[in-house]
Amino acid sequence: MRYAALALPLLLAASVALTGQEPTSGELLRAVERQLQAAHAGAGPSVACVVVSRSDQYPPKPGGDAPGRLGGFDPKQYLKDNPQAKPAVANALDLSDVRTISDHGFACGVVVDEKGLILTPYHVVDGATKIYVHLSGHAGSYADIHAADARTDLAVLRLLDPPPGLRAIKFADVKLPTDRARTTVAPGKLAVLMANAFVPGVRLNRPSAALGSVTNVHASLNLAGGKEVQRSTSYYYYGPLLEHDAKLNAGISGAALLNLDGELIGLTTTAPVLSQGEKAPDYALPMDDRLQRIVAVLCRGEEVEAGYLGVQIPNGPDALPNMAPNGVALSWVLPLGPLALAGVRDRDTITHINGARIRRYEELLTHISGALAGSKVTITTVQAGEVTVTLGKLQHGQPFIASARPAAVFGLRVDHGSMLAQLAQNSANPQILSEGVPPGVTIQEVAAESPAAAAFKKIEDQKLSDATKRWLITHVNGAAVATPREFYAAAKDQKSVKLTLIDPTEARAARKAREVTLP
Repeated sequence: MRYAALALPLLLAASVALTGQEPTSGELLRAVERQLQAAHAGAGPSVACVVVSRSDQYPPKPGGDAPGRLGGFDPKQYLKDNPQAKPAVANALDLSDVRTISDHGFACGVVVDEKGLILTPYHVVDGATKIYVHLSGHAGSYADIHAADARTDLAVLRLLDPPPGLRAIKFADVKLPTDRARTTVAPGKLAVLMANAFVPGVRLNRPSAALGSVTNVHASLNLAGGKEVQRSTSYYYYGPLLEHDAKLNAGISGAALLNLDGELIGLTTTAPVLSQGEKAPDYALPMDDRLQRIVAVLCRGEEVEAGYLGVQIPNGPDALPNMAPNGVALSWVLPLGPLALAGVRDRDTITHINGARIRRYEELLTHISGALAGSKVTITTVQAGEVTVTLGKLQHGQPFIASARPAAVFGLRVDHGSMLAQLAQNSANPQILSEGVPPGVTIQEVAAESPAAAAFKKIEDQKLSDATKRWLITHVNGAAVATPREFYAAAKDQKSVKLTLIDPTEARAARKAREVTLP
């Protein structure tokens, strides 16, 4: 009733405008009821219960070394393959039986594709050995991890046996006050929390819902204590979060935070909770255009390649938070980084990204990470003015899962050249920081006993085996390549490819190109 009362003035104004008559309080409350019922009917079938086991008693994973391939589980087949096992053990491992949920663990998720893709936080499935997704109407399926990204704490599951009639949840147009644009989600906005949560003794069928509001929109929680390296490694250190007061369970991740139209505005998460108890704030990852872009990458089964500029801000207590009146001050611009290649130098100040005013380093990270590697952004600085920057890929060290990877070229996979620049940042060799290099891609992986491994051995240079990733591929069959996409496009369906390599640690005057032919 307390939250319904918040909507009364708006409903009253709308009713008077349409009919010229002031509605009764009963009519207003019934209007609120109808809106909530419609939201529940529309979004309810898209909210799932995700059961996760980390037991080591399951048979070997069908995917071998593929981290996301978990497969299903058949208790009858398990007993047939393990005659010494007790039926009680097999039953306890069967996640399709709701009676086993309390022995494992559960959270929530939302259907994002009718073909059987489920969105849930990464921390929910981290370390999982088996996953089962319970859906509305007593349907369900075991699931693999289709793609996942620890840095943004998002994962997409793929149902192994998706039931017919799945309904994808609708995403809202989420514009936050921190974007300084047309705001659609702000403190005071009414919200519906919907969760398909396990309750002992109650069969899973339809999700439960509670009415509440967005109580705050945090630009960031600043959990990293102001350290730049930490801030760049997790969304929770720099990204905006929704705080809400809708209550269903004592904290659950992966539930849907909806607007009154039943559209997703946030995915709940317990990861950043700093305190315990009923009065602890509840948070949700806002499904704005940046996170929706990342969800789209995960739905394709691909790695999320966070954007990278190659900058360093002033450190120390006197410099934090980095909040200059006219933008974000830069103490250093990485010589081989994307921003330096666009002409920006040390001691400059970034004022805008794609026309949006930037005042804090966390805002810079939010815009750049959400833009993704390889995309072009417009950066405005005090000294250089307006420049177009092709973003590199951030090397953050957080785990990820990608079921859809580009096919290796004779055993060779590549990555963005900016990864080489970040490797150089910690290099003791000053040449790699002082000598300019052309665009290119760095070597990510050379499969053992592959044609690529054999070809590289023909080059009598120990550096190829000692530090393969420090080499830059600039051309494929004579055509310049600047991104992995260009590399794979140039090498696709070729019976033979000739790679041109350079060693950026060599002085420019003495630098020589090397050629490797595959196979």
